[in-house]
Amino acid sequence: MHKIFFKFIQRFFFISFFINVHALTAQSFGYLNQKVDVSVHQNKAFKFSASIRKDTSDKYASTYLYLTLSNSLTKGKSLLFESTENMPVSKNWQTFTIDGTIDPTATSLLFGMTCMNHGKYFFDNFKLEIQNEDGVWEEISIINPSFEDNLDTKKPVWGNTSMDSNREFTAKITNENPNSGNYCLKIELKDFYGSNDENGAFVYVNGVKLYYEIYGEGSPLLLLHGAGQSINAFKDQIDFFSKHYKVIALDSRGRGRSTDNDEELTYVNQAKDVKEFLDELKLDAVDIIGWSDGGIIGLIFAMEHPEKVKKLVAMGANIHPDGLFPQRLKEHKETLKKLEIDEKSKKTINYKIYKQLINYPQLKFEDLKKIVSPTLIMAGDHDVITDLHTVKIFQSIPKANLAIFPSETHWFPAANPTLFNNTVFDFLQKDFKKPNRY
Repeated sequence: MHKIFFKFIQRFFFISFFINVHALTAQSFGYLNQKVDVSVHQNKAFKFSASIRKDTSDKYASTYLYLTLSNSLTKGKSLLFESTENMPVSKNWQTFTIDGTIDPTATSLLFGMTCMNHGKYFFDNFKLEIQNEDGVWEEISIINPSFEDNLDTKKPVWGNTSMDSNREFTAKITNENPNSGNYCLKIELKDFYGSNDENGAFVYVNGVKLYYEIYGEGSPLLLLHGAGQSINAFKDQIDFFSKHYKVIALDSRGRGRSTDNDEELTYVNQAKDVKEFLDELKLDAVDIIGWSDGGIIGLIFAMEHPEKVKKLVAMGANIHPDGLFPQRLKEHKETLKKLEIDEKSKKTINYKIYKQLINYPQLKFEDLKKIVSPTLIMAGDHDVITDLHTVKIFQSIPKANLAIFPSETHWFPAANPTLFNNTVFDFLQKDFKKPNRY
């Protein structure tokens, strides 16, 4: 049995765990959960376990167990979050466990599973146990723990389950090789963008192999995703903009289907990737939408190659690590310290990403005066980038426009794509014959 101890992640609702790397939220995901009353079990030890296997050729496919304790005073929001992170799930059944102690103020416990990226995921034998005063483990009743009941797949397969997804997602009871009994749960997650061979291709540039997909016709529009993202982060943008532009969605080095090399990951070498990539595609100039790290890369690229950029949109970008809220930067540093403990982790793209987030970019506001293209600087007023930093970026670019959206976060393009897309489209369609300001 693999036993993976939980960690505490405060301030965020549980899905924020999966998007902690600057802007990971738009990876394809689907999740199911249940809730049980634990008000009579406060301060008691618990164990939550399940058997899992997966069937997928996607090397980025992963699945998680999660458990959240809630307090009536917080109106249902999580007090703490626990997860089996980066579980080594294989094609063979394995059992995974989360254990801990129920918070003294907890009234309910939310538990379930999340699947990320294209593939089939199988679950069986969920079990929730509480240790009583005599030290004996007692099983808590949950709905359909081994999926032997409620076989009508048109109804919720887990009783009082809530379920959500940002991709084509199905969950049903199946008899495909259950771990025990006659049935198990199968979650299937299908991803189109980022794994579409018909529209995709590779190009070798700057010591790496970059994967890209092209949709639509017309003027070229390049999409640059965030730190922990890939092409599929822009699902809603590809759907919208491919009706008006030739959309070119690029996997940055080490992300999606693009390869990495032994170089340090920096925004400068990724901007060089973009230059060589556009040269290989024989594109003289493009419009660019960059989100998070993609926005940073877009800014650097527009500074170094102004002739290549017609218009630039930078959403949730910073030009120095201090542009992040201090708590956010602190979390990145703490995560990097944990990764440095494990030599295997230090060889991953995840480690490189966190080093980059902490150490780069290292630009000055006066550097941004080199950008000559009309530029739209965007952010949410609840972004991970400080409002003042965003405004200073805007003030430093001669032909800049500023849009900070109320009640939106760093994940605005995925959370509210209609508003985001219409705003960007309006900007891209405008004819800027005169400077915007002064």
